[in-house]
Amino acid sequence: MTRTDAPVPLRIARQAARTPDAIAVSGPGQELTYRQLDRRARALARDLRSAGAGPEDTVVLGVRRGAHWAVGLLGIWYTGAALLPVDLDAPDERLRTLVAAARARHAVVPSRADATGLRTRCGTELFWAATDEAATGAGADGGPVADIAPGLLAYVLFTSGSTGTPKPVAVTHAALTHQATALAGRYALTADDRVLQFAAPAFDVSLEEAVPTWCTGGAAVFVEDNVLSPAELEPFLADHRVTLVNLPTPYWAQWARDVERRPRPLPRALRQVVIGSDAGRIADLVRWFAAGGPPVISSYGLTETTITATTYEPHPAALAGRPGDEVIPIGVPLPGARAYVLDGELREAAPDVAGELYIGGGCLARGYHGRPGPTAERFVADPFTTEHGARMYRTGDRVRRGADGTLAFLGRSDDQVKIRGHRVELKEVEAAVAAHPAVEEVVARALRDRDEPQLAAYVVAAPGTTVEPDDIRRFLGDRVPGYLVPSHVVVLAELPRTPGGKLDPRALPDPARTADRPLATASSR
Repeated sequence: MTRTDAPVPLRIARQAARTPDAIAVSGPGQELTYRQLDRRARALARDLRSAGAGPEDTVVLGVRRGAHWAVGLLGIWYTGAALLPVDLDAPDERLRTLVAAARARHAVVPSRADATGLRTRCGTELFWAATDEAATGAGADGGPVADIAPGLLAYVLFTSGSTGTPKPVAVTHAALTHQATALAGRYALTADDRVLQFAAPAFDVSLEEAVPTWCTGGAAVFVEDNVLSPAELEPFLADHRVTLVNLPTPYWAQWARDVERRPRPLPRALRQVVIGSDAGRIADLVRWFAAGGPPVISSYGLTETTITATTYEPHPAALAGRPGDEVIPIGVPLPGARAYVLDGELREAAPDVAGELYIGGGCLARGYHGRPGPTAERFVADPFTTEHGARMYRTGDRVRRGADGTLAFLGRSDDQVKIRGHRVELKEVEAAVAAHPAVEEVVARALRDRDEPQLAAYVVAAPGTTVEPDDIRRFLGDRVPGYLVPSHVVVLAELPRTPGGKLDPRALPDPARTADRPLATASSR
């Protein structure tokens, strides 16, 4: 087994043996060498094994950014188990749903007190192990890294579901290893790199930031939990000599516009910016390069494709004369990935003809954890390769391929939308709002004519009740993540319909012209 073929946990353990005194984790008030990270992860793995965790088990990772997250992540993988990263700020009902759907029986938390709180919130008896230094820092040998087969589960991560419930995506170690190798090469990572750890721990981009970095001997530099503005981030990058950042596209666009308004030198060590999770605009690239910004790689992918599947690296000279509102292309597939543009009959579209994007190759997830029906619907047989059992993922994104092979993003073929970098199915928003006892009907829509898309919910109150928009938001705030809470709640006497009785989305009012106010319904209809 070569170093690049080996599963990620073994590659990181080997890196710790080669460069034990190199810095693996850095950030405000925290620093771990590879030796310290490896030893603490082995100690955590020992405790998890004693509690019965092992291959194909799912372990909740309930920690925040920093050393605890690094130790927890690696400790879970050292047992051969899979991790389920959760947002500790998520509502209790959301936590219970995720833990139950992933069938998790174990949890990794910072301390005993955190374990008690998580058990109470999840409503289940989770065996737990702690990431604090008292539990993992003694330096005793925690035992060997588990023998991890490529097909074993590496992590489970939830995305918004079209049926109204979140979908658990199951990613294998084979896919994770493929991505670590492909991205380390694409981003030209070396042991000299210091990569910003910016994404939230429950967001899969956090793995893209850390895993390829540790596989090449670099340092993951963690920001604190409070997200910095671009102006506040710059001195942090300079102080910590960060060389590469991976940022949500809207955040980077805000940075580019801010630098244009207030010209200033950017951090000298910063050699590469990766953007993704949402569509960007050519105008912001022009602003960025005019301000002397370093090279940009625009990335595209989904949780089902183990984060990044395609990349595009624009050159400043190639931007001249292009419309500023043009969407940045999504580029070409990473090595080992395949991208097809297909029509409704699964035939390849001609160059410059729109079609739906399908992704195949080594980046594909196993499917949806414990859900064979949705898996079979979205992960379909790949007829374009002789590889036995090969599949491709139906993304739902409309694209076209240029004569040079570059893919251009055209939009969605369904109701899915990106909100603050998160995939959101409108059916899940509607299901959450409909659970309110005073709501009889609801339709959710994405408002795309803003700088960033916003959610709007149009509701009809049940007979004899009154719906308060603020009450709807409070109700949702206790049950779903913030990105699923609509920015606008519009109460209507009835939903607009066509003469045939179907919903007429074009007749829904603009929330900007409709005051959020309660509206009582009649006692009957």
